[in-house]
Amino acid sequence: MDYKIVLIIKPFVGIIPIGVTMDEKDSEILSELMKDGKAKIKALSRKLGLPMSTVHHRILRMEKDGVIARYAAIPDYRKVGLPIAAYVFINVDYTKIDSQEDVAKEIRKLPNVLDVSIVSGEIDIIAKFRARDVDDMGEAVIKRLRTIKGIAKTVTAVAMKEM
Repeated sequence: MDYKIVLIIKPFVGIIPIGVTMDEKDSEILSELMKDGKAKIKALSRKLGLPMSTVHHRILRMEKDGVIARYAAIPDYRKVGLPIAAYVFINVDYTKIDSQEDVAKEIRKLPNVLDVSIVSGEIDIIAKFRARDVDDMGEAVIKRLRTIKGIAKTVTAVAMKEM
């Protein structure tokens, strides 16, 4: 399988994570790692014009501080048989649930779901799904997602092209 390596970083407030001191060099290193999580320290050192030991220690510090939460492999979804992507916009019936977060956690457990976000506005939750084909997507949304307690309405937008 072909995989892209991506860097997962913890949420930022503004540009710098709360309680973490980052300077321009840290930001440059992080930016390069976000493009290529498997980048070698030697290559980063050359590209950024920094000593290898500086790059290495800064990466270790960002890992320790939680700025770099983890490294993850992201598959080429076409090659693993899940070429269809869709965003499902979900409205919650608050009279039937204890919390919106509980509904989001249940959605996240579904096998076709990649990401779930609680959002503001007219929509309560957005989930990103992957499927083999449109029938598989329909099965995931209609027979699995819509059976979760507290879901009032869903609107599905199938991605026409991913960039």
